[in-house]
Amino acid sequence: MLPQKTLKWYSVPMDLELLRFRARTLQSLRRFFIDRGYLELDTPALSADLIPETCLEVFKTDYTAPRTNGAQTTELYLVPSPEIYIKKIIARHKTDVFQISKCYRNAESCGRIHSPEFTMLEYYTMNADYRTSMRITEDLFDFLLPPPGKNVGSDPENRSADPFTKDPWDFLRPPFIRLRMDDAFERYAGFRLSECASAEKLARQARRLGIAESAASLFESWPIDDLYELIFVQAVEPALPQDKPVFLTDYPAFVPCLAKDVPGTENDKPLWKERWELYACGIELANCYTEETDAEKVRAYFESERRLKEKNALVVHKTDTSYWELFRSFPPCSGVAMGADRLIALLSGRKSIEPVLPFSIIERPSV
Repeated sequence: MLPQKTLKWYSVPMDLELLRFRARTLQSLRRFFIDRGYLELDTPALSADLIPETCLEVFKTDYTAPRTNGAQTTELYLVPSPEIYIKKIIARHKTDVFQISKCYRNAESCGRIHSPEFTMLEYYTMNADYRTSMRITEDLFDFLLPPPGKNVGSDPENRSADPFTKDPWDFLRPPFIRLRMDDAFERYAGFRLSECASAEKLARQARRLGIAESAASLFESWPIDDLYELIFVQAVEPALPQDKPVFLTDYPAFVPCLAKDVPGTENDKPLWKERWELYACGIELANCYTEETDAEKVRAYFESERRLKEKNALVVHKTDTSYWELFRSFPPCSGVAMGADRLIALLSGRKSIEPVLPFSIIERPSV
């Protein structure tokens, strides 16, 4: 039995300079997008329904109507991302938008790079694809970085061990590395995903790599996307370059997501998706799609994810079964979700998000 733990809020001994640095960075993020004509949004943190996503858990609460003595309540959820509201605005107004807001994810670890409550930056660009978003993201880093030679004034002892032994700004300056997921698996795991597009083949590769296997859960019983994730986390992610941020692009289609197919791959096995994730110091910093605009594909995705959520989720939430209809008139666009706390930690040379949060949550053993 796992030891009991309690979650406790505590005040980080965050120095004034880092508080100011966090504030300046958030101000700079806003200025970058506003100067480019993006509309800043401020959508609700509560929703009566959510986009079904099997990769995350959510928080549930209840609204109690006044003067009903608790007899009238409405089930609500803290949003794990503002996407559910942002896409409604995009469908109606078809304009470039961004938002910096709190997001909430249940069953998350608490520590160096995770927190159940965190700050997210999301930005959507109309008539754009994931390549456009790569260029915008590099422009954003150029905008955020100070002139060469200027420092943040942070305590060097708190800087990351390797890439931050030198001036961190050179390390973070674009252009970033671009690496297709198929090439990353060949380079760091010794095989190409395009040649192992089945659960059986991925199970053999996992054993070849010496990844631990439970007798109670043999790899042959695993879904293909779980085997992919296992090999990625165990073999690929730790080996990613540390001397420059990396755009990992073109994800396999058997990993469910609402990204468009890469053109010309319709007959490939697997299909590839126009998706990238940005890694820096081995940490995932951002996730991007060329957004799927085919309403029927969105409907099928929602239905598949909804069934899995109802079967497996710790907190089963309501889903708007008509949400997919937004995509009957959804504009071509690309969206990016970036962890703002991780970005601030990276820019300040910190190893963890904890020093750049005024308040955080940590796990402590129960006494």
